[in-house]
Amino acid sequence: MRSVPVLPDSWKALLTLVLLVSAWPAQADTRIGLGLDLFTESSRLSGHQTINASRQDESFDYNSKGFLSATLSLSIPASISPERARMGAGVRVFGNYGSGGEGQPEFGLGLLNEVFVSGEYGLPIAAKTEAVFAARGGFALLVPGKQLSLEIQRLQEQDVDVWSVPRVGWLGGISVGARRRMGEHLLLRGDFSAQLQRLFLFATSQEIQGLDFNKNWNTFGLRLGFTLGAEFAL
Repeated sequence: MRSVPVLPDSWKALLTLVLLVSAWPAQADTRIGLGLDLFTESSRLSGHQTINASRQDESFDYNSKGFLSATLSLSIPASISPERARMGAGVRVFGNYGSGGEGQPEFGLGLLNEVFVSGEYGLPIAAKTEAVFAARGGFALLVPGKQLSLEIQRLQEQDVDVWSVPRVGWLGGISVGARRRMGEHLLLRGDFSAQLQRLFLFATSQEIQGLDFNKNWNTFGLRLGFTLGAEFAL
């Protein structure tokens, strides 16, 4: 029998949002947005492992090994100011995420995705063009992979109560950019953004064979980026 191909988790997230968009009730000026994000970041994995009085610091600073992500969003006019303000939701897919680069430890964390809600306000600056000021907030979801999966497996083999489940976190960011209407159903936009993100990787404390064991890992970073995208009015 021929095996059935399995979609990667990142594509599953995009497919889920597409299906949700297709079921969204029709209303005036509903838009689907697609964006390609170029980014750089400065982050830190803060962590330690403690066995009784022996503490091992496992922290390190890192930049993301990748520099590209994709965003799919849906927005509608906001009731407070339908002509200028919009609100919406979306997903951002990074794919394989981890540290890398010259002078940095290679540590793959897994597949990173974001789910967020957003709000924006547009101010006309020229014919068919407006400046756009926006903010977003939401949750990050990391499916463990590569070195993080190996660390989880190592701990499980030592009877540590850690699970191989997706790790969660939070995010918040702002952006400023411009949007230009190219036709009745097509708008192009570009945005500069800054975003903070934290991921919670380990938080366990237990007794193993008479030893007090504690492990705590989390990441925190600032991500700067530029997004070039398009909006399609339904």
